[in-house]
Amino acid sequence: MRFSNNMVFTGIAADDRRIARDLMAMGAFDQAQEEQPSLLSQQIKKVQSFITWMRWKGEVSVYGCRIGVDRETRRLEAAGA
Repeated sequence: MRFSNNMVFTGIAADDRRIARDLMAMGAFDQAQEEQPSLLSQQIKKVQSFITWMRWKGEVSVYGCRIGVDRETRRLEAAGA
């Protein structure tokens, strides 16, 4: 891991390097790992999206528009935009 050479803690070059080394050894400059969703949660999200899509398709087939959306969205969907 690299750290910025211009870090000033005490103003004394040797002490600043020692402090920076100690901080680096303790992981102060490590980047946190990005939390990624698990495979199960990804699959559940896909199923949820598919069910939502099926519901919307059913509403459009029966009513000609989606139920519960604002008027402007219905007009845009009906126009095919």
